[in-house]
Amino acid sequence: MKLRQKAYALAALLYLEFSNRTRRSSLAEKVWEDSSAEQAMTNLRQTLLHTRDVESRHGFLLFEADATEIELNRDLTIDLREIGRIRAATDAADLETLIDLYRGELLAGVDGLGSEFGQWLSLERTRIENQFAIQATEAALRFGGRTGHAALHKLAERLPYSDTVCRATIELLRAEGNEAGARAAYAAFRNRLRHGLGLEPAAETAELIEQEGAAPVGAQPRTPARRSTDIQPDDTIRPSFVPRVVLLPPLQDFKQASIPRHLAPALVEDVTIGLSRLKSVSVIAPHTAWQLDPFSALDEVRSHQIDYAVESRIAPNFTGDGLSLAIRLVRAAGREIVWADKFAFSALSAQERYWDFTNGVARALADSIETAELQRERTQRDANAYSHYLAGRHNLRTFDLPKIRRGRKSLRIAREIEPEQASIESALARSYVVEWVLRAGSDRALLDKAKLHAERAVSIDPNDGTAYRELGRVALFDRDLDLSLAHMSMAADLAPNHADVLADFADTLVHNSDFNSAQEKIDAAIRLNPVPPDEYLWTLGGINFFRGRWEEALRHLSQMRNPEPAFRLMAAAAAMAGQMDLARRYRLQALKLQPDFTTSRWVSRMPQRDPADVDLYIEALRKAGFK
Repeated sequence: MKLRQKAYALAALLYLEFSNRTRRSSLAEKVWEDSSAEQAMTNLRQTLLHTRDVESRHGFLLFEADATEIELNRDLTIDLREIGRIRAATDAADLETLIDLYRGELLAGVDGLGSEFGQWLSLERTRIENQFAIQATEAALRFGGRTGHAALHKLAERLPYSDTVCRATIELLRAEGNEAGARAAYAAFRNRLRHGLGLEPAAETAELIEQEGAAPVGAQPRTPARRSTDIQPDDTIRPSFVPRVVLLPPLQDFKQASIPRHLAPALVEDVTIGLSRLKSVSVIAPHTAWQLDPFSALDEVRSHQIDYAVESRIAPNFTGDGLSLAIRLVRAAGREIVWADKFAFSALSAQERYWDFTNGVARALADSIETAELQRERTQRDANAYSHYLAGRHNLRTFDLPKIRRGRKSLRIAREIEPEQASIESALARSYVVEWVLRAGSDRALLDKAKLHAERAVSIDPNDGTAYRELGRVALFDRDLDLSLAHMSMAADLAPNHADVLADFADTLVHNSDFNSAQEKIDAAIRLNPVPPDEYLWTLGGINFFRGRWEEALRHLSQMRNPEPAFRLMAAAAAMAGQMDLARRYRLQALKLQPDFTTSRWVSRMPQRDPADVDLYIEALRKAGFK
């Protein structure tokens, strides 16, 4: 006796859509979408009864159910779970076995389950195939040699029209110096694709074969793809030219008691965010700027392919009351001073100098910058409000909970004085999001408060990219992955050169199991922030972990200045890398910070698109010794 089609559909939905467990009503509604709620529940009960009969005959357990919920047996060997292990295959036999598990489309032959279920199934089939191709080819390239070639040959049989498999084959052959073999593999794939589907290889595949300078077999001549060496000497590809500018930390005499310590760095950060809105300027993030010595920074600026540097100094104004802010814009290549000015101001009038600074630098960098957008942002702030706002933003640059809360207190004061400022609302939203992360998602109210402030920021300024970023983070931690991607895409469109927005976008893509796109976003963020903060390194560690690059993950995570938030991930990566002593050390450090941590509680809070990623992480945590 075989299982009914509906039982297979239930198992697939539980694993892929509900992280193994959900309410009976939710599952019934998905599978019997054309039936009434009462009939759907009756159908579910009948399917479960039939399944139990099959289970008792063959000695296995597929579902565990009670009166309200149903769970997929986590101890049962399921092909989707097993395939997810392919990135961590340990030897040739293991790799071959896992490739053999992929036998084609998800739920092949299952039909008649409704249009919405059909759409979901079509998307999941595409996603699973793409992810399997990426992870399997990465494993094949990691092994290389005969094992790699055998795996790629088997993959080509399973996925004959996959550009990913073709590109991996070309890369492996080229790594062995076999250019003729690489071209032959491309030609065979192209012919197969033409005759089978009437299509051409993807542009990315065609450009890969063109990188040696000759056109692919049978292709029409076209302009050769440019390589990174055609653009800049360090092999880092830069997009179409946009001037890159870094605002160096202002020189400031802290011996002067009248000069607030937070004023200069917070002012620079806010100016950077303002400039990040402009598509004609690419601004280096403040974190990198703060690592540079303003006395000798130009040589390092050039090494990071930065075109302009802004040097500034805050000092007492000896010709009058208050302070003076001297600014000059320097072209890095020839140390040419492009523009310079000096402004007298006081701490209470900093908001006026902020806009002069922003507009002055923008005018010096480009002839046609989005002046309308910049002018829209040119609002008059209350002096006291702005001072509290800067102090609040200064405290948000850390993963230290007491500082986050002090920063929020300053921001609340600023909001009381000046209630219609989108940037204050966005910063308040950020404070709640960061606290939610630091408290491991233990207080749902924090997300609700973050959402309220972010939505208010959008209502005040619909073009505030940082507000959409916070909405994206809230949606992510609320496990609405599609909405989180939509908000992060909007944030990146509104602030395309804001490094922190791009970095958060990368982390969101990690949770959506799109590791290639996540790598692209974090690389773009690091180009703007070449001395990356801990959050970027944490994201890089996650990307490499889920790709099975355990040592690389540890390398990035160990560079964090404060690795405490990442101790669990470090323990998991060390365990998978076979470094059990190191895994034990990180586990003990993690449990010291959160002694009540359990994998089951963590799974219930972790938003992750692909359940195989959750399974991998749980396996790694248990291997590291977590309960």
